[in-house]
Amino acid sequence: MAFLVVVAGSALVLGACSSPTASPTTTTTRPSSPPNSPHLTPISQPPGPIPTQYQSQYGQIQSEVDGFASEVGTPQKQPSTTIGTELLAANGNIGSVLLTSSAISGVTSELDAFSALGVQGVTVDVSFPLLVPTTPDSSEYLNFYEGVAQQVQAHHMVLSVEENPVFSSTPLTSLSISYAGLTIDTYAGEQRVQAQLIIDDLHPTYLSLLDETDTFSDALGIDINTPMAAVQVVTEELTGLNRGSTEVGAGTGTWTTPAIDQALLAHTSIDYLGVHVYPLGPAQIANLKTDVSAADAAGRGLVMDETWLDKPTAAEAAGAGPQGAPEELKVKSYSFWEPLDVKYVSAMATYVRAQGFAYVSFFDGARAFFGYLTWSPQLDAASYPVFTREYNQLVASNMRGLSVSRTGLEMQRVVKGT
Repeated sequence: MAFLVVVAGSALVLGACSSPTASPTTTTTRPSSPPNSPHLTPISQPPGPIPTQYQSQYGQIQSEVDGFASEVGTPQKQPSTTIGTELLAANGNIGSVLLTSSAISGVTSELDAFSALGVQGVTVDVSFPLLVPTTPDSSEYLNFYEGVAQQVQAHHMVLSVEENPVFSSTPLTSLSISYAGLTIDTYAGEQRVQAQLIIDDLHPTYLSLLDETDTFSDALGIDINTPMAAVQVVTEELTGLNRGSTEVGAGTGTWTTPAIDQALLAHTSIDYLGVHVYPLGPAQIANLKTDVSAADAAGRGLVMDETWLDKPTAAEAAGAGPQGAPEELKVKSYSFWEPLDVKYVSAMATYVRAQGFAYVSFFDGARAFFGYLTWSPQLDAASYPVFTREYNQLVASNMRGLSVSRTGLEMQRVVKGT
């Protein structure tokens, strides 16, 4: 199973920049084109040799990327897909650090760096249950995310929000959230309350209520990884929800049976099917194609609010869920993967445009666009906090200097459509 990796406890704080305006966002129109991008400096770091223990894995993933790239199709003549990435500096798992005075400056600086690449949209994980009134500091979290929404609008970007659960009791967050006693009904009710606050106060273009049924089940301790349960929870969340101009969607990762997505399309009133794409094996690509066909047949839109090139780990193979994320982060952050990431960004951008996706977000590109760490035995053996601190420092420095990797340059190229 692929797993979304987040920054926790070591946020990308890039220094003071402009601060948000005082009044909340009120417009719901699509952002206009950004101003001309400033000069970017290519990073001269070579990818480096592939370590012996990764050579077999590299060969397999290279074959999968090449296979995918050979069948992505032809983009529409005037593709309308919004190309985005993850706004990691606003990820809810960072927790109370988001309530500090420097947090919004870090968000703004990260958006500045994305703007320089031409990024058109960002995905923000407004983690459940941070905005639920019974959660400590919920009003402060809401104020922070209102500021985030204002800054996204000021940067002429589309805002896509995921309402994923806090990954409590994992190395990914310092937050202590208890989900004990939670049921599908109580979870859906609280999730709906938070969703309404997001719609009313942040006005995102897209809001995904459910996007990885297996990950949600692991985090929450309730089983929603079946078609019936997924339909139940999404139906209850949508009941009475005033969507305004926000499109609301749900879906699963392509490593999960398409039956869940088909049930959501058939038995709920979602505006779009949300898909996550990480592994590129034959089964996952077949599931992706099934999802696209099902959404088209149902007359619903398509949103890929998370994707990146998966580099499977032992923890992932063992089904470790959120607990295995630190290992995944380390593996995918090494520079020897850069040539495959470049090819993946190009191929996936072509694919989503050919299939008419409304939006795509390259999750780990939020850091990979601004550099990688060179593999070493010492780094491979480092603890998660040490590793992520070193990587964040590298990325933050490169963001400030607008130094970008070859993957970042490829992102800029595909956004321009050249």
